[in-house]
Amino acid sequence: MRSSLLLLPTTFSTLTTSLAIERRHNRAWPESIRAFYTAVSDRLSTLPPKTISSLTSSTCNIGNPSMPTIPDLPPVTEGLTLYHVAIGRGTQNYTCNPKDSNSIPVAAGASATLYNTTCMACLAPNAMAQLPGSALSIPTPKGNAQLFPAQAFVSGKHYFTGPVPTFNLHTNAHNYGIQFTALLSKVPVPERMIKPGQNVGKDGSKPVPWLKLSSANSLPNTAPGVQQQALGSDGSPVQEIYRVNTAGGSPPKTCDGMKKDFEVEYAAEYWFWGR
Repeated sequence: MRSSLLLLPTTFSTLTTSLAIERRHNRAWPESIRAFYTAVSDRLSTLPPKTISSLTSSTCNIGNPSMPTIPDLPPVTEGLTLYHVAIGRGTQNYTCNPKDSNSIPVAAGASATLYNTTCMACLAPNAMAQLPGSALSIPTPKGNAQLFPAQAFVSGKHYFTGPVPTFNLHTNAHNYGIQFTALLSKVPVPERMIKPGQNVGKDGSKPVPWLKLSSANSLPNTAPGVQQQALGSDGSPVQEIYRVNTAGGSPPKTCDGMKKDFEVEYAAEYWFWGR
């Protein structure tokens, strides 16, 4: 585990400035964004000035992170350590049978930008927990713009290569590898955890299931070409990826009134684990 490579830029330097702005516009923000700033403020209030100063540096100590979990979601395989954490903001894609309005929408992949929130996930988990809902409550950033309100930088893209979920953590600023993955576990979000204003989209879309994925290079009977690509040009050690703390993204129950191809906006935490 090359932790030195992944002691990633923290966002607290810009967050402290944002807190002052938030206090002036508190009532104007969506509930999820107000909750995020409250969590950040609470976290900063518990830290001594010297520690807060270190949070504004270009690196942070990953320490002992605690990934969100729900019943029936398999744990991280023993021996793996945290490699990267990102907020994904984009769309879940679906298709419908235009001849049958009562048919059920069929999943057709996803497309999202990934934003680096590794330091926040480790240093301020309560604030991190508010980010998917916050991100979903506002328009998707354009280009390489930072993700508000965390001021998180782009760390890569999530898309599908054919039927294969792909995570491309290669940008002009870094190369953390490309992971081609396969689904290991899919767990619906319990009804008690579905909360309008927090993880339900403006269109009423409920949060998509939480997932555990395995990188292609850790799967048996993987084609050599795919395995080589999955390792990335820098030999990415990623073995497992989790999609947790999801917000929005679920399709309507039927295709009634829907186009043949449509998208539903979503956000989620993605946790990358490796050796």
